[in-house]
Amino acid sequence: MRAAPRRLVVVIVAVCLCVVAIPAAAPGASSLLRLTAASGQVPAAAPMAELAKRRDPRWPNRIGWQGCPAPIWPSNAAEGAPGNGRRVLVVGDSLVRDSRTRLMTLLRDGGWTPTVRCWGGKRLDWVSDQISRAKKIDQLPSTVIVVVGTNDMRWISRPVTKARMRSLVRQIGPEREILWVNTYASGADRFTRPKERWFNRQLRRLARQHGNVTIVDWSSQARTRGVRFEDGLHYRPKGRRLLAEVIAADLNRVQSTSDGRG
Repeated sequence: MRAAPRRLVVVIVAVCLCVVAIPAAAPGASSLLRLTAASGQVPAAAPMAELAKRRDPRWPNRIGWQGCPAPIWPSNAAEGAPGNGRRVLVVGDSLVRDSRTRLMTLLRDGGWTPTVRCWGGKRLDWVSDQISRAKKIDQLPSTVIVVVGTNDMRWISRPVTKARMRSLVRQIGPEREILWVNTYASGADRFTRPKERWFNRQLRRLARQHGNVTIVDWSSQARTRGVRFEDGLHYRPKGRRLLAEVIAADLNRVQSTSDGRG
């Protein structure tokens, strides 16, 4: 009967020794650096650590169907013209969310290094918050694409919307190029054609007042190409692809014109 306790003691000691031995066997940070320098290979954990640094840590982890994946600030610049590796921030609502994958592909193909901040149902005040956040973490590049306005025209008064539009342009700053995609209305779901025309008219005024603001005339192209809606607000797949193509083409055109002047 006395042998059992001794066996129990042996087992406990063995477990403790194993636990103590694990940290001693695992390489520390200095060991990982020596391993990297010696072999020329990055340890498997390093890419994930780098990704975490480039990712906005305040972005929600649970995005649901409305949200977009966390914005990533790429460490490797894209190649090719006319972007030549320049960074561009795309910020907007569900129209960006629905076109995001295609848009990022087209931007990279044009030599741009994109970061996207988008969320369904958002308005100008949210975009302003995103600009502030990007500035705070040093991720606001010299080119910003804005795709917002539909939800403002559905729910927010015209005076407030007008003031927010002006404030956003000032916030981004005259030293940055702003491409603002104008609105295209179905006439349904509280976003009527008169509201579309009013919003786009305010954009034209902003572009006349600020030399760094360029309008992406999505409204004309969508209407000419017969873009159709799924639900009065969101486009069918063909329209989503076309929106991405129009944005990328206008960005390339603006940059090519700027390079030509230079």
